Amino acid sequence: MTYKTYEVRVYDNGTKIWHLDGKLNNEDGPAVEFADGNKHWYLDGIKMTEEEFNLKTKSCTGKIVEIDGKKYRLIEV
Repeated sequence: MTYKTYEVRVYDNGTKIWHLDGKLNNEDGPAVEFADGNKHWYLDGIKMTEEEFNLKTKSCTGKIVEIDGKKYRLIEV
């Protein structure tokens, strides 16, 4: 099993920024959380709305799972 290693920067004013492989990215929530409460969602460096983010991350379509050493790409039916 491999784990993703995020780089998370927390600034003195409370702003938090998540990077993965040098790109803004956070699969668990906003990749940028400003101290004033504003949030921005990014996946693989691509900015999206919260709604777009939720559609991409809540679906299993396209995800790859491994069962007994064999890999399967999931689709939603």
